[in-house]
Amino acid sequence: MQFHQQDTSSFLAIDIYTDVVFSVLKFYPDNEKSTKYSLLLKVLTVMVGFITKDANERKSTFNPKPYFRIFNNILNRLNTVNSVILDADFHVLAGLAQSFHALQPAKVPEFSFAWLELVTLTDFMPKLLNQDNHQGWPYFKCLVIDVLRYMEPILRGGEVTEPVLVHYNYTRRMLLVLSHDFPEFICYYRSSLCDIIPPHCIELRNIILSTVPHNMRTPI
Repeated sequence: MQFHQQDTSSFLAIDIYTDVVFSVLKFYPDNEKSTKYSLLLKVLTVMVGFITKDANERKSTFNPKPYFRIFNNILNRLNTVNSVILDADFHVLAGLAQSFHALQPAKVPEFSFAWLELVTLTDFMPKLLNQDNHQGWPYFKCLVIDVLRYMEPILRGGEVTEPVLVHYNYTRRMLLVLSHDFPEFICYYRSSLCDIIPPHCIELRNIILSTVPHNMRTPI
């Protein structure tokens, strides 16, 4: 399920599309950052609508890889030194988070595997959580809630199919990374996260409950 490890020759049109979008953004006057940001938000809104429509129509034949590629390209471009909207870094990440929320697994299950990988990319999750004054925390908390809320009825059912196991492992990995790298985030939202995790999912609950802030020593 490594969507980012794909044959680049298969996505030439996708890459050209991303180049066109950022070329348009680049040649806006330098003093119109808000216009650049607004334009990118419009692109994201169109993408969300198109992905939702495509998934609803194609169902099991839906191919998430091209859409993953576009989002991944956007994130890669934002992390270049010559990013055309660098000053709006947080707002763009927040806009992407809102787009991912609109595409959450409960609403677009056909996109769920790509979604899980997108929200945990190193170009997205750490950057959003490391924003000044924890501005990005509420946005990422919303995404964590999205995946837990999607998993909750499945986990309560007790039937563990291969797709459910993949979702569970990705969710567990995300929580482990958050617990290790951003324990303050987990601690801050501990109650709301545990409220969604079914009581019998002891492993996930233990990850949340055993997390301690970086400045606190774990009792021996």
